[in-house]
Amino acid sequence: MLHRTLFLAPLSTAALAFAALAPLAASAAGEYHFAPTEAGVERYPGHLRQEPSRDKVVAELEAAQKQPAWKTVSRGAPWPAPRTGQPATREAVEAEAIKAMREGTIPSGER
Repeated sequence: MLHRTLFLAPLSTAALAFAALAPLAASAAGEYHFAPTEAGVERYPGHLRQEPSRDKVVAELEAAQKQPAWKTVSRGAPWPAPRTGQPATREAVEAEAIKAMREGTIPSGER
């Protein structure tokens, strides 16, 4: 029993320390921070989160709803990736695959 008691003492001390310090870490994201003074808090206006205005959020929502993919996206599908550049021809893709097989960058052989 002595071994079990010695092992649990450091664990309970660490858990107690974590539980005591967790609220202080959570308050670091706000405008007011704990201070070890008589006031108890200090104000940091630079730490205040600047939320987007309601008008901006509504404008972004309306712009998103005008997209052709909105119906599927609003039901949980991911946004489609935008197309960039010209699509490759079938011959170009086959030539690129054969070149990669010869260089050994893809593990497959030619037919």
